[in-house]
Amino acid sequence: MTGISDEAYMAELLKNRNFALLWTAVLVSGIGDVLYTVGIMVTIFERSGSALQAAGVMAATLLPIFLLSPVAGAIIDRHSCRRVMVMADLVRATLVSLLLVFTWSGPLNLWLVYLVVAGLGAMTAFYTPARLAILPAVVNRDQLAKANGIMSGTVQGTQAFGYILGGFLVVWVSLRALVLLDLLTFLASAVLISAIHLGVTERERRTQQAPDVSLWQSVKDGARYLRHHELARTLVTMEWLEHVPHGVWTSALMLVFVEQALNAEPQVWGLQNGAFYTGVMLGAVLATAVSGIIMRWPGRIIIINAFLMGLLTIVYVQTASVTVTIVISIMYGPTFALRDVAQNTLLQTSVDEDKLGRVYSLREMGWNVVFLLSGLAYAALVDLGVPVRAVYMLAAVGYLLTAVYALSSRALRRSRIGAVVVIGNP
Repeated sequence: MTGISDEAYMAELLKNRNFALLWTAVLVSGIGDVLYTVGIMVTIFERSGSALQAAGVMAATLLPIFLLSPVAGAIIDRHSCRRVMVMADLVRATLVSLLLVFTWSGPLNLWLVYLVVAGLGAMTAFYTPARLAILPAVVNRDQLAKANGIMSGTVQGTQAFGYILGGFLVVWVSLRALVLLDLLTFLASAVLISAIHLGVTERERRTQQAPDVSLWQSVKDGARYLRHHELARTLVTMEWLEHVPHGVWTSALMLVFVEQALNAEPQVWGLQNGAFYTGVMLGAVLATAVSGIIMRWPGRIIIINAFLMGLLTIVYVQTASVTVTIVISIMYGPTFALRDVAQNTLLQTSVDEDKLGRVYSLREMGWNVVFLLSGLAYAALVDLGVPVRAVYMLAAVGYLLTAVYALSSRALRRSRIGAVVVIGNP
């Protein structure tokens, strides 16, 4: 720990022009995106009354990520992360424009919505790994934990604001207005990212010096690298396993829990989502404050918080109080944020920069398909009449089993960040 306050670290990082541009782009696009998601989910659920159809939006989003992530990672490692992000933003803006036209031309067609959402998911397969992979080139190595904490807090802060506001806006504002806002934020993000100037980064220099191989060979090389990197493999596998229970936290299933288990209105759903992301935002602030501990014991932080996720879910399932569920939702936040910051910083400091895009893409591919299948399975169970509380209890068991897997990894338990060599790095 350095004794520098969190505000001073934030100010110091924002003096970095490139970090300030990246941070602002994430802030702007995040708000519009979550308002759009809230509008789509609520509109479909209210028109169909089916958790499974509302979860179809999740399927349309995640399936393209699963299919495209291996190729996306190889492309990211071959090209500038900045250019990949700008391309993704512009394509997403075009797709949202099409959805805007659909909302003006007549009644909302569910299949057209699914197609547009699938296109947005395809671009996410490029954008998210590129955003994560670019950070080591934007800030110094000793600033990564702080930078990850600030970025995580910003992402979740926009989610908190968006869900709280969105829960009320869906009553007062048309879906068309929310889609228009999303379009403007994608365009703004593209402009901001395009203004980032990094020169030739270390990862690009290594890529230029590497032998010219086919795209498919690059994909296979990335998978082979991950398979032989003990720590990265453990982190990625844990992420995949954890998204089995994560499937109960889809917007559609949470809406069902609020309406059926708590007998509450959709506004409570918005408050729960907002409470969770507020907690994550606070957790990200905490992560910046304890970055020295994260650098020293990242694996232990990940393991402890994995167990906490299971215990908190058990409490969430057992209560009938709206207030208690909101408090638990807030408590999830720091648990998620500390784990997320520790995991990303471990990956960014232990994985070769010219492989980072592929490692992140493989991680995204795995957790997206697991999240998709588990979310659909949970929604199907609810539609078949299984009590929603029983479904959530099943997820709690999944969290505890994931924590046991993490605890069994020696590489994760003994991992360090910084001057100390990270165990498991080949």
